[in-house]
Amino acid sequence: MTPDIRIRLLTPADAGALIRLAEVDNLFDEDPAVEPSGPLTYDAATSFLGDPSVLFWLAEANGEMLGFLHCCIQRRRNAGPWAELLLMEMGTHAQWRRLGIGRSMILAMEEWMRHRGIEEVWVPANLYATGFYEKCGFAKDEGEILVKALG
Repeated sequence: MTPDIRIRLLTPADAGALIRLAEVDNLFDEDPAVEPSGPLTYDAATSFLGDPSVLFWLAEANGEMLGFLHCCIQRRRNAGPWAELLLMEMGTHAQWRRLGIGRSMILAMEEWMRHRGIEEVWVPANLYATGFYEKCGFAKDEGEILVKALG
């Protein structure tokens, strides 16, 4: 049975929710056996959620965190839409998968985009997640995402 799900865009006032999520975010990953991200300070959570380029949705039901979706607004320098989104990370709690929560969060993101004239979202998806994104209407682009870590 699917619970009554509420999806909300977090603000700096929701720093406590982001702190709680960081303690158990491994439960939202492909492999819940990995370690959680670890402690997040109030100042770090407030700063993150206060960044105007950060969008962070949380799916909840009865006070329980069911999923999250994190995007960054990417301003464009050329003519056309003023910005696009980069979907950075998304997860559904292992106990709540395959109930439409992920799809509902994508729909909440798309609604936000429509109201702001943003027409495109990119996702550097892990291989295990590409099928989900394709079912949500995403298509493969001609390029590949490359990563370089300085260290």
